[in-house]
This record gives sequence, C-alpha cells and structure tokens, in this order.
Amino acid sequence: MFKKNKKTNKSLKIKIISRIIIPLVILFVIIDIIFALSFRQESINEAKIRSKIIAKVVRDNLTSLMVMGVMQNRKIFIQRLKKISKQVDIQNISIIRGNPVDKQFGPGFKSEKPTTADEKYVLASGKKIEKLDETFNSIKYHVIIPYKATSTGIVNCLICHTVKSGTVLGAISFTMNLTSVRAAMFRIIIYTSIIFFALFIILVLLFLRFLSPYISLFQEIEMGLENLREGKMDEFLISESGLPNDEAGKVAKTLNETSKDLKKILSDINSKVSTLIGYTVLKTDNYLKDTIKIINELIKIYNFKRVVERDRTKKDIIRRLEFITKDYMYFENYTIYEVDNNKMSLFVINSKINIGKGNMWCNRLILEDAEACRAKRTGRDVDCLDFSCICPSFNLKTFEENESRVDEICNEKYNYYCIPIYISGKVGMVLLFIFDNDMVDFVHQMIPYIKNYFTEASSIIESRKLMELLKEQSLVDQLTGLYNRRYLDDFSENIVAGIKRRGTNLGILMLDIDHFKTVNDKYGHDNGDIVLKNVSKQIRKSIRSSDTAVRFGGEEFLVLLIDISQGGALEIAEKIRKAVESSPLEISEGIALKKTISIGACEYPADSDKFWQAVKYSDIALYKAKENGRNKVVRFTKEMWK
Repeated sequence: MFKKNKKTNKSLKIKIISRIIIPLVILFVIIDIIFALSFRQESINEAKIRSKIIAKVVRDNLTSLMVMGVMQNRKIFIQRLKKISKQVDIQNISIIRGNPVDKQFGPGFKSEKPTTADEKYVLASGKKIEKLDETFNSIKYHVIIPYKATSTGIVNCLICHTVKSGTVLGAISFTMNLTSVRAAMFRIIIYTSIIFFALFIILVLLFLRFLSPYISLFQEIEMGLENLREGKMDEFLISESGLPNDEAGKVAKTLNETSKDLKKILSDINSKVSTLIGYTVLKTDNYLKDTIKIINELIKIYNFKRVVERDRTKKDIIRRLEFITKDYMYFENYTIYEVDNNKMSLFVINSKINIGKGNMWCNRLILEDAEACRAKRTGRDVDCLDFSCICPSFNLKTFEENESRVDEICNEKYNYYCIPIYISGKVGMVLLFIFDNDMVDFVHQMIPYIKNYFTEASSIIESRKLMELLKEQSLVDQLTGLYNRRYLDDFSENIVAGIKRRGTNLGILMLDIDHFKTVNDKYGHDNGDIVLKNVSKQIRKSIRSSDTAVRFGGEEFLVLLIDISQGGALEIAEKIRKAVESSPLEISEGIALKKTISIGACEYPADSDKFWQAVKYSDIALYKAKENGRNKVVRFTKEMWK
C-alpha cells in the first residue's frame, strides 16, 4: 500500500509540474517569438531612419561642394564616406548621377553611372527601392534613395540646375548589414532564457516543497474516496499524521469522521436487518454491497411473505416453498415432510428425487413413528458431516433396492442436511436436502436463507392448517369421522361434474342400521354410539379411498362410489353388508351385539340424470330392503317409484 501511495504520489507531482511547466514554457516561447519579431522590426525601422539620415547628409555635402565651386573634389568626399561607412556596417555606398546633370555639367566619374536595373528604375521613376536580404547566416537592408530638384527648403536646387522642380538629379545606393544586430538580439534572448529557467527551476522547487503535503493529502483523499466507493471502511479514510493545520486538514478530518459515521450506520443497518430476518448475509470487505445485499434479502423475504399471506391453501404455500427451494436456492434433491402430531407420524408433502428408485429418501418407519426422525425428535438441525451415520433413519435401501448393512448404507456417496421447522411452538415440518460433496459449502451457505423463508411461512401455514381443520370439522361428523350432510350439500355438484366429464357412473348407496332404536333403548346411547362407530369403520374398510362415506342422519349412511362399472354398486354394497354382519361388538362383559344393515342401491346417471333424484331412489330401495326382512341389499327399479 505504501509503495502504491509513493508511486502514485510521484506520478501526481509529475502531473502538477508538467501542468505548470508546459504552459509557462509555451508562454515563454511565445514571448521570445514576439520579442524577436518586435526586435527585428525595430531594427529594420531603425535602419530605414538611418538610411534617410545618410541620404540627407550626402545630399547636403554635395550641395555645399557645388555652391563652393569645388564639385570636382567630390571624389575625395565619396572615398572618405565609404571609409566611414565600413565602420558602421554600411556597404556598397555609391552616388549615381542622373541624365539631367550629365547634360548640364558633362559626364561624371565612371563610378557615378547606374549599373543595376534598380538604380536605373529609381532614376527614371523617382521612387525609392528597399530590399531586405535575410538568410540563416546574415540579414542585410539594401536601399536606393532618389534626389529630386526642389525650389523649397534651405537650398534652392533650381539656382544651379536648369531643370524643372521634381526632376531626378541622382540617387544614393547603399547596403546596411544588420547581422550583428540580429546576433545581439539572439544573445539577449539566450541570456533572458537562462535567467528565466533558473528562476523557474527555483520557483518549481519552492512550489513543490510548499505543496508536497497538500499533494500527499490530495492523493490520500483520492484513494480514500475510492475505498469509500468500494465500501472499504475498516481503516481511516485519510491518515491523520502530518495533516496540514489549515482548511485542507479540516477537510481531511471531516472526511475521516464522515467515513467513521457511515461505517457505524451501515454496521447498525446490517445488524438490525440481520436480527430482523434471523441470519447474516455472507460478509465481504465491502460495507456498501453487504448493506445493499441484506436489504435486498429483506425485501425478497417481505415480498415472499406478502405473497403467501394471500395464498388460499396450505398446498399453495408449500408450492411457493418448493419454488424457493428448487429454483431460487438451486437444490436439486430434497423432501418436505409434515408432522402429524395427532398420529405422531410424518408424511411427504413434496419431494424432488433425482437418484435411485422409489419415492422416499428416508426409512419408511418415520411415516409411522415421527420420533424416528432425528430432526423431529431433537428439534435441531441434522448434518451428516457432524458424525458418521448421525441419523439411522436416512436409509437409501429404498432407492438402491439392496440388502446391505446399515454401516454400508451410511457412506459418503450422498450427504444430507435436515432442518426442523417450528409451527405453533412444535416441529411441524422437516426439510431434508441431499447433495454431493462438491455442494457442501454451497448448502451450508444457503441454510440460513432457506430457514428464514420457511420460518416466515410457518405462521401462515399454521393459519391455513387451522382454517382447513375448521373447515374439515364443519364437514365431518365428530362421532363417526365420516363426512356430514353439509359436505354433501357443498361438494355434490363437483362430484357429479367429474362423473359427467369422465363419462363414468356414480354408485349411490343408502344404508340404515337394523333395529338401531332398540340398542339405544335397551343398552343406552353410549353403546349406540359404539355401534355407529363400528358400522362407520366397516364402511370405510369396504370402500376405496376415492369413494365418499357420509353420515346422512341418525343411523343412516350414504356412500358415493366414484367411477364404477354398471352393476358395480351392488357388489360393494354386499361387501359392506357382510363386513358389518361379521363384526359383532362386545359392549360390556358378557354382552355382544351383532348388528346388520339394510342397503338401497342406485346408479347415476343410469337410473336418473339428476343427482338428488338418484339419492331419493336409493332411499326408496332402502325401504324395500327393510320391507323384505332387512339385512339385504336392494337395487332400485322403476316399478318401486310407483
């Protein structure tokens, strides 16, 4: 971390220096360019002024020689002028005579004749010519200035010259060498640059020395904010050692305090939500992501509970839990058992089986004795990894259909984990997971999540079970355990609709205990209740689970035989009659009752296409059985209706 800070700090210094140096260097170069161009222009302007002065001095001296009548001595003047000119970097100075002067005074010296096209052009046009010859090594300023006759000023040219005013009398031509001026300019620029860079380096060093703690602080703030963005709050956001004692230091301390407060807030949120949902999500070093994760988990659980609260039946809720287990928690092999506390047994609600054959993971003994299930008996989680063969009821013989010993069955081929789910303060369900060795870590991570979903659903399941129980009790006769008349009123339409949809037959049996009033009168109503219970028991044993037995009223019973063949109602009725006849009851010492029943049979829709009319027909057949001596089965015929 320190090396990273040091490296990043150095990089930041380089960035700051480069951002200072580059603009200043560019600014300095621009200033130097402007300075050089300005100096060059000023040098040229100065050369122009000097050329005008030289031309005027030469003109005045030549005029003086003419006035004094010694014009023939002008050659000496020109030679001295050339000599002096060399000392001030003036080259190729020459005086050119114009044609009007030659005509009046005769030809002059050979050196006074025009030799170049520019000189001839100036004499002919009277216009000045200026040229700047600039190369890498030198710079020269060449100028040709004409002399024109004038009658104004100090000297009147027309006194000596018989020409018109404005006539070109001659010209002066010379070259000024500005190379030394440019060299001086470059020296000045170099000296200035050296001084500038020296001062600049000193300024940068002082600047960096002054800004060094602020650069380090800035870097720590940047890294601290990056850690804060990633949710890392286990350390100070910014190191408080060496903080500047000014506004920057106060900002750093404020950031540290903010990070500390934020960490405390997020920890409190995690703790409270964990307490609320009953488990802690998998922790990382990112407080922000952990908080978001646990809040999302709370939202999921809240939405789940809100959904199951609106489910109508316990079966719907179990289906939700199955979806959570299979599609959300990704468990492939599992079984959900429900505890029947009345019978102290378990029965399978839902099961997902991907291995072996059969329909149970565990020994079938638990279906008869719930205490054989270790999770149910102890009320604690059962993890096969805690101890070898920790629950003997986990028996894969059912799947693999072998006769091996228990110690051979309790192997590491399959791992299992059982969770007891409490309902109404008791273990009401047991959740069993089967998984491979490579799923061990995943299962243990998901256990808290799945527990919470089942726990949240347990109170709703309890409510739905109670509602179903109340509904069942309202439809069941408490003495015999058979359905009552209300059940027939509520569900007869569904039963008839199913028969019509499948195109089958419904057998209707009306049963009545023979001479039952005598039992009540002679032996009392308690013994009469025993008789009713026994008859109900024989009826249940004689019919299929798909058939329905109803206590129709008093000692009368109604049996609905679902999807029978034509004439099949008589066979089942006879079976019931014989079962009751062959099951005498001992109601007290030495007293045994042997009761019989009379049965009337009818079939829907063969005898009638109206359900309640068919029930009436079976009742008519029952009376015929009683009239014919009781303990009989009579099938309804149309003649009976008359």
